[in-house]
Amino acid sequence: MSLDRPAFAYYNHEMSATLGVLASLAVFLAAPAASAKTAEPPAKLAFASGDVTVESKGSGRLAQTGEPLADGDAVSTAEKATAVVELADGSRLKLRGSSRLTLTLPGPRETTTEVLLSLGSVFAKVTKRLPGAEFRVRTRTAVAAVRGTEFFTAYGRDGGKERDLWVCVNEGAVEVRTAASKAPVRVPQGKGILVKSGLDATKPQAFDWTKTLNWNMDPKSGALDDKTNLDAAYADLLDQDYH
Repeated sequence: MSLDRPAFAYYNHEMSATLGVLASLAVFLAAPAASAKTAEPPAKLAFASGDVTVESKGSGRLAQTGEPLADGDAVSTAEKATAVVELADGSRLKLRGSSRLTLTLPGPRETTTEVLLSLGSVFAKVTKRLPGAEFRVRTRTAVAAVRGTEFFTAYGRDGGKERDLWVCVNEGAVEVRTAASKAPVRVPQGKGILVKSGLDATKPQAFDWTKTLNWNMDPKSGALDDKTNLDAAYADLLDQDYH
């Protein structure tokens, strides 16, 4: 059967329109699959300088900037290394040299993000949490809990069975609960505490040594490494009472 010229033009127009709709539908149906492939990981190594190691499911590897991290992964830094871990909500954790941090990331129905500091020190810049949500830095003897703030947690000198622990706040406030405390100690902005031997804590106070801490976590804004001498921090504790 042959089509006259007007009928053929109409037929060609209708076919082009139909093909266009089908092409658009194909793109729409493919979009979720493409999004799933490019979905953001729950955490990633935003910066790595020096020897930085990631241990995942019992297997360790040298880490590189930009690689994804998962729940249960542990990030370790060598003596002169620095690492920045970025969570999906924008919160950041900066490890100084000779540090180890393990991630416990929340599931779909969970609201608490927790990291375990088992060695060294870490800077935390936590985005504001939703009501009921919490961010915690845990050590063997203490837990620092926040809903949005910027603070520093570090092991100090050996104090018998447990090492001393410093918690200092740059912005917001942190609640610190120790193995010996009946109630959490609230540490406000600009102050810090020392948890002696993992038990007794000093009263929150302003420490001069914290003025040298490098809070920067953005390599575009300058150097990220922190060279604060924690041994010198003990000079601020003269004539201080524990409670």
